[in-house]
Amino acid sequence: MDCDRVDFAFSYSQNALHQAKHWQIAPSPETDLNRRAIQYLGVLRDLAVQPSWITLTHVADPPGALLTDLGQHIHRLNQRLDAILNDLLACFETSQRPRVEILAAPLDPTIGIDGFCNHRVTPTILMVDPSRILPADWPALVAHELAHGVAGSSGHDDKFSRAIAYLCLAQDLPLPVATATAESLRYWPPCRRHPQPELFWRHQLPQPDWL
Repeated sequence: MDCDRVDFAFSYSQNALHQAKHWQIAPSPETDLNRRAIQYLGVLRDLAVQPSWITLTHVADPPGALLTDLGQHIHRLNQRLDAILNDLLACFETSQRPRVEILAAPLDPTIGIDGFCNHRVTPTILMVDPSRILPADWPALVAHELAHGVAGSSGHDDKFSRAIAYLCLAQDLPLPVATATAESLRYWPPCRRHPQPELFWRHQLPQPDWL
């Protein structure tokens, strides 16, 4: 769980495809699901800190039928993540609530992160790879990236520490100790790893409540 910050900002708000809410809407019966999935991956790359971080090659190369599943079901996954994000945002007064959106993203495992917060776009985008973490711990994963959004930085400094402690307290997540180091905060709150992350995007796992 980590966040990379870029200091200049772009607004994608005029493009419907780049709005997270668009990807929480179910496809219509006549939708070309493969094309929808390809569009989604393109949007993720547009909004990512590094476009190369978004990939399915570690799951299936070429992705083939996997694109059909992605096009069919990605809205449900994004709905679930958005619900988690909104629960966390409810901890803030409306006037202090950060403008943040979230999208599920298949991340290249070689980059060594489960999610990131991108400040160079408006609104701020959180991207998380839910395949890496057990569904019960998705709130912890989202809380970590949201704390980066609240702190406005990529590091795990005092601002991040205060933000993550506030979110953990409000959502009954494990609190970091007062003496927590930046290194320990990189992995806070604790998340249980999924033993078979590659099967998640292949749609070969027993599906949790969000699907």
